[in-house]
Amino acid sequence: MYTIKQAAARTGLSVALIRVWERRYGVVQPNRTPAGYRLYDDAAIARLAAMQQLVAQGWAPSQAAQRLLEPDVDLSGLAGATTVNPRPMVSSGRGFDQFGATPTLPSSAGHGERDLSLVSGLVSAARELDVPAMERILDECFAAQRFELAIEGVVSPALRAIGSSWAEGTIDVAAEHAASETIRRRLARFFDAAGLGDRVPTVIVGLPPAAHHEIGAFAFAVAARRAGLDVLYLGANVPVASWARTVNETGASVIVLGVAAPSDVDAAAEVIEALRLTERPPACLIGGPFAADAPDAIGTVRLPAPLDAAVAVVVEILESGRRPTA
Repeated sequence: MYTIKQAAARTGLSVALIRVWERRYGVVQPNRTPAGYRLYDDAAIARLAAMQQLVAQGWAPSQAAQRLLEPDVDLSGLAGATTVNPRPMVSSGRGFDQFGATPTLPSSAGHGERDLSLVSGLVSAARELDVPAMERILDECFAAQRFELAIEGVVSPALRAIGSSWAEGTIDVAAEHAASETIRRRLARFFDAAGLGDRVPTVIVGLPPAAHHEIGAFAFAVAARRAGLDVLYLGANVPVASWARTVNETGASVIVLGVAAPSDVDAAAEVIEALRLTERPPACLIGGPFAADAPDAIGTVRLPAPLDAAVAVVVEILESGRRPTA
């Protein structure tokens, strides 16, 4: 038998997330000591590990829990289970004029009130530099819904609110940095859990030189990897020469540049211009709050804001083999 801390260590889950999955979905029903402490047997550990694997593969937590609670479920076989909608659905209708992709997006109806509460809680925890509280809120956020919806419904709005508070002088820069770093660490865990790290990348994601706001680009990289794409994430402030060298060495078909600030637009244009001169120029896509400000002369594709829709565009490009034209 294992304590909850030992169960967390054996599964790689946080204690708070184990409690959320137990309370919300009944995935495990631990025994209790006379003092009320939880105890988990090997079967519970296996069920938690299977739940973690399914969620990392793209299952909604509620769907994963329902599957795990079916009679005579084979926990060992779920490690290689097929994902539920493992990548965004793409049809041939109109929607994105350049590629004709119309992704089917999941609904977040009914999440609004809860999401607002979590956003408020995350902002308050950041203001107080309460990292454990931020971790607990992120646990609840990601346990309750798919990664992509959690990012759009909670994480991104919270970061915008924190940024606005910093600009207004009502929150210290240290709090903004602490929140960003806490979220970045969580994204790194999702990115690693999605696997595919030992394959040659077909998609490279990162920021242009002197660009530092990476959360949006990192979230997209996670969503793309969860959709089954082979993604190399370069991070922030990548020099132009490094972009060109990486494209030449990997032969990646698509690069995605994050444009999170006005100054990133010109920097992204420099990267794209340099990549046109590589041995096999990739499709160049830009996304982020200021992607719409990029001039048409850049000759690239602006990604839509929803993560599922953005990933769907990349999927369509890769499957069609087409390249955007300048």
